[in-house]
Amino acid sequence: MDPVYLDNHATTRPTPEVIDAVHAGLVTHWHNPSSVHRPGQDARHALELARGQVARLLGVRAREITFTGSGTEAIDLAIRGVLGASVRMDPERDIVISDAIEHSAVRNLCKQLSDTEQARVLMLPVLDGGVVDAEALEAMLAKHAGQVALVSVQWANNETGVIQPVKRIGEICAAHETPFHCDATQWVGKLPTDLGEPAAPRVDLLNCSAHKFHGPKGVGALWVRRGIRLLPMVPGAQELGRRGGTEPAPASDTP
Repeated sequence: MDPVYLDNHATTRPTPEVIDAVHAGLVTHWHNPSSVHRPGQDARHALELARGQVARLLGVRAREITFTGSGTEAIDLAIRGVLGASVRMDPERDIVISDAIEHSAVRNLCKQLSDTEQARVLMLPVLDGGVVDAEALEAMLAKHAGQVALVSVQWANNETGVIQPVKRIGEICAAHETPFHCDATQWVGKLPTDLGEPAAPRVDLLNCSAHKFHGPKGVGALWVRRGIRLLPMVPGAQELGRRGGTEPAPASDTP
């Protein structure tokens, strides 16, 4: 008998359907999705079907989804991408606001950006119970008006499970015309995430990772709201120019 597994926050077991889909990607759709010949276009078709499935999961448009190599890379693309585009337009708009209880993928990136003087990083205070102080964000954005490139706060904490007030944070960011990035790695696939609903939180960029909800490792996704400027970190023609590199169809071609 298999041992009882109790670490699904870290990763989940791929379902039989996912394993079959990955196998089909390796055996049937192994061609380059950017090739113009028929097998390549078949691989492209399978890839775009998968993109559409992720879009339906999030309640967004398929063209707004970018596949990446992991949730961590999706976070990097979101934060560096928006920051890079922001600083290019206005060198003074270089502030990133986050908090000390984010996943290490966000915390370490913010530290690196600060240490290398690529960004000024401000931290939101955290209240009792592990909830970020959303109201403190209002004062921060007012004080640094026109200087904040983006705000990055997770949806659900990866260690405590605490759900953050993303709806309120989204309202505040929208009022100050500041992009809001949400790391939803521990939310998507576990609880409903229909960003197209009128009552949904106002999020501008959101990332998730397939292996957190029974998909394969090695594939993440970043949703970017239409109109948000994003500077690609890996230049290339793939993923509508947002992320270069031959698309990993076997990893992405999963239900």
